[in-house]
Amino acid sequence: MSNINLLPWREVDKKLRQQRFFTFSGISLGATLLVMSMLNMVIGGFIDNQKQRNTLLMQEMQVIDVKLGKIKELRGRKDKLQERIALIQSLQRSRNTPTHLMNTLPQLIPAGVNLAKLTFKNDIIKINGTSDSNTRLAVLLRNIEESTWLIEGDLDSIVALPGEEGNRFEMRFSVTPMKTEAGS
Repeated sequence: MSNINLLPWREVDKKLRQQRFFTFSGISLGATLLVMSMLNMVIGGFIDNQKQRNTLLMQEMQVIDVKLGKIKELRGRKDKLQERIALIQSLQRSRNTPTHLMNTLPQLIPAGVNLAKLTFKNDIIKINGTSDSNTRLAVLLRNIEESTWLIEGDLDSIVALPGEEGNRFEMRFSVTPMKTEAGS
């Protein structure tokens, strides 16, 4: 029994196993390459699709930026128009103020008070004049305070004139905006 040689059978079996190993390795390598190339194509398709979407979004953002610029320009125009409208409404409300002032002022000024100068600027009226006594100036201030549209009467200065001529004074007061006929 010692003469039996089992080596050739083992060599054939070893060659068969090596052949199967290399075959399965080649098949698995081919399958792996096939799967990798398919995944590469699929992922490449996703990337191309995303790039197209990004390009579309960038184009839409540019269109929206242009529209936003137009909206900002329109808002600027709107603000300018609203300022003009407010100015016109302000002028409309105050257009009769000088006439109303000239009609009301003689009723407010007591006898013995003479006006020399009247200045009307930014709803503030400054008057200069003379009076017989300080009492008459107090009456004038009281009349201004009791008025419904004249406010903040303030006597800036009183200077006694030489002799019995009276006093020189400077006074200022404000005008409240008058209501228009439409009630605004």
